[in-house]
Amino acid sequence: MPTPVGHSLAGAIIYVLTTRGTHLLRSWRWGLTCMLVATLADIDFFPALFGNLELANRLHRYLTHTLLFAVLAGLVALAVLKILRKAHPMRNSIVLFACLASHIFLDLLGKDTRPPIGVPLLWPFVRRSFKLPVELFLDLQKGTYAEIFGLHNVRVLAHEVLLLGSLLVIIAVLKIRFGAKHRQIKKSQGQAKPMQSGLP
Repeated sequence: MPTPVGHSLAGAIIYVLTTRGTHLLRSWRWGLTCMLVATLADIDFFPALFGNLELANRLHRYLTHTLLFAVLAGLVALAVLKILRKAHPMRNSIVLFACLASHIFLDLLGKDTRPPIGVPLLWPFVRRSFKLPVELFLDLQKGTYAEIFGLHNVRVLAHEVLLLGSLLVIIAVLKIRFGAKHRQIKKSQGQAKPMQSGLP
């Protein structure tokens, strides 16, 4: 299963894909929000921060790793954005839903060696876990704190940064390049219009 770093990179990718224009750092707070929401499903691992790793592993990948949770979180985001009178609340709540759903999707693509295998995608309507046959991400070891901070997980982290970080850079560069080309075409068309107006 991907680490929080991998999930946050997925949130950054969604931010870049859905941001209007090519000034990607102009809305860096919104970008940070997308990255945090993309890691939100792992809040069920929170007890590990207080030394209860066994409880954290038992709770991990249940309620917060379902489509129902993602939908409810998206609706809460919509309500909050409307209350705060933010611009484009529907569009932005859909973006946040996509960030949270990306967490579940990435977990479906991760190598999983610790029961329960997969994620309860359709809980409570279907009471079984789902797992895609394609494994793009390595298995994260978290049985003990020594495993969490061990060399194996460093390799897992490096794999995610290489895979998702490279994808993020490629998408950002393409967006900036095509955006610049689009602006240049519009500018040239705008300059051509006065010339055309003088024709008989």
